[in-house]
Amino acid sequence: MSAPTGTLETGALAPDVLASETVIGVPEGARVREGMPVDVDVPALELLRPMPGFPGLTRYVLVRLGPDGPDTVLYELRSLERPEVRFLVAVPTAFFPGYAFDLDEASGTALELAAPEEALVLVLLTIGDDAASTTANLLAPVVINARTRTAMQVILSGTDWPVRAAVV
Repeated sequence: MSAPTGTLETGALAPDVLASETVIGVPEGARVREGMPVDVDVPALELLRPMPGFPGLTRYVLVRLGPDGPDTVLYELRSLERPEVRFLVAVPTAFFPGYAFDLDEASGTALELAAPEEALVLVLLTIGDDAASTTANLLAPVVINARTRTAMQVILSGTDWPVRAAVV
């Protein structure tokens, strides 16, 4: 079966379906805090290929940052193999309402996406010296199959989305 092709609407699926705030050994209801180790029993995301510059790191957990609820847009993608490796990710439509792209068939097949609705799209943020200089990588989003919990950073082709889009 080939993967569906077409435009991914990037706000359809909320990251909260995959986000975790609890770790083993921490009282129920406690939030994951900076520097806390994440136990391997927390449901993990499996990257099909490591992020560039981080070979061998393929197991991550998505941690909600900020208040609970449907308005949460910032998350931490934290390595389970090396918890000090963390990426700040965001729901792209919170900052770029028109963000959508066509996922190539090879990526859709690798992620085993049966329907576009299974895809959760997040973008990597780079924090600048101040909030005004924070940027989002819209050219290489992280696409997650919410059903299988597999993910990969996809480099888009045939698009004008920038690598460093100012987050305002």
